Parts: sequence; C-alpha cells; structure tokens
Amino acid sequence: MTQPESQPEQEFLDLTEGDQGLAKLLHASLTRLRDGVAGDDLQEMARDVLAGHTDLRQIAATDAYGSMLLDRYHRFREWEQDVGSEERQRLADQAANLTADLNTRDQQ
Repeated sequence: MTQPESQPEQEFLDLTEGDQGLAKLLHASLTRLRDGVAGDDLQEMARDVLAGHTDLRQIAATDAYGSMLLDRYHRFREWEQDVGSEERQRLADQAANLTADLNTRDQQ
C-alpha cells in the first residue's frame, strides 16, 4: 500500500471516485488528524491509515473507530442543519473550486 512520496494520496482515489483533488484533500485531512487536531484516538487512526496498516473502510467497520467517526458525522450533520443554505452553498462551492484547482495543477 506504499505510495510514491510525490503522490501519497493515490491510495484514496477509489474512495474519491478517481478525483485527484478530492484525494489530496482527504490525505491532507488525515495528515491533520495524524498531527493531533482531533485528539489522540483519531490521531492514532490516521497514523495507521497513512502508514498503510489499514484503510478507511476497515476503520469505519471497527467498534473502536466506527462509533467515533459516526459521532463526528452526527456533529457535522447538526452543524449542517444549523448553518444557513447560503453559507452551506458557499462552502460547497469553495471545496469544489479547491478540488478543481488541485486537479488542474495535476494536469499541468
């Protein structure tokens, strides 16, 4: 599962339906988790995923991490319900533009 150092996000292409930019964002998010932004448990999970010891599908199916991820998902859904539709659209557009920019850079 080891990837070339220049494109470590390649392992996430199956989860992002081949979208290179989204795979880069996923890798960057896992890197932030590995750096500890969400606590020790998710740091350990991200470290294992990035090291190739497991993958996100396996993690989601475990009792240890599945409930944590589900909890974070529920928190996200609550936030999403509370945020206005204009702000939600602005953030979705921003994410789409970022992945498009990352994809464009890869093609150059």
